[in-house]
Amino acid sequence: MALACVGCGGPQDEKAGLSGGTAESPARFAKHFESLTGVSLRPVTGDPLGTRLQVAGEPDRFVRFGVYNLLWTKDDRSRDRVLGRAPPEGRGIRWKRAGTSYVATKPFGSRLVLRWVGRSSKRITPQFERLERVVQAAVEGKSSSLPERERPCAASGLDPSRAGSGECALEGIPVSFTDAGKTLSTPALETRVLGIDTTNEFRFKGLAPIVAKGRFAIVAYRVRNESEHPLRFLQPQLRLGRKLVAENPDTAFLLPRSRSLPLPPGATIEARAAFDLPESVDPRKGALVLPAQRDGRAEPSIDLAQGWIRLEGAPKGLPRPRRGGSGS
Repeated sequence: MALACVGCGGPQDEKAGLSGGTAESPARFAKHFESLTGVSLRPVTGDPLGTRLQVAGEPDRFVRFGVYNLLWTKDDRSRDRVLGRAPPEGRGIRWKRAGTSYVATKPFGSRLVLRWVGRSSKRITPQFERLERVVQAAVEGKSSSLPERERPCAASGLDPSRAGSGECALEGIPVSFTDAGKTLSTPALETRVLGIDTTNEFRFKGLAPIVAKGRFAIVAYRVRNESEHPLRFLQPQLRLGRKLVAENPDTAFLLPRSRSLPLPPGATIEARAAFDLPESVDPRKGALVLPAQRDGRAEPSIDLAQGWIRLEGAPKGLPRPRRGGSGS
């Protein structure tokens, strides 16, 4: 009789690059971690306590997870030395004062130890909680323990670039996505696309014409601030394939808005964004992208989580601007 493989991942996890089963080496853990986060770890030998898993600077791990390091210890004695003598507190974390901050140390499995630089008190953040979840999932070699929005899209059988609505993580970034004509709700913003058009240039009173290098795609959209903090900026982007195109800086503060920023909690704004694209590119093949989570300073960050509204099927033409005019 065949025995069940306890802790093994399923076929969807294999599609996401997870081998299934507990990671029993630093190389296997690094592979799982990259599959879940998009962050590459480089094993560095020579440390008497074990193998350090060097974290690359890009994508920006500081925004997404905070300041941390990982060590795959050689044996139980090395592991105990890294953990230190402080008794474990809540969530199995051992705290140690380092300058003006507290460092959290936590073991995972029998060999891996995570160190994370915290705040001026023994307090974890949403960044640590997310890192804690993904490290545990990488050790186990499966993504089912992660919230739906943090599971790799491949493991969930989802593709944000295609029709439908849902949540999954693309290259480690949680993405909430939907079709044009529907309202996208995220913890930070509620967004709806109102229309799309193109033009070769903009003319504003008293200014020289602003001419596109290719062609401007203009997206009109509505945003409601769903967070508890004022929204100081929007910074929409356009996703085309694997490329993110930033809003044209010359028009960012000139196109009509229904009101000025900052946007108070619960308030709504209608705005337009222009993207300078090659003539051959169809903007309707892309998606409007806005930040779906705030960072530690309560600012919206596209590096933490994203909301996508695909533009295929968006209303043609732009609605009449609501009162409020241009300006920030």
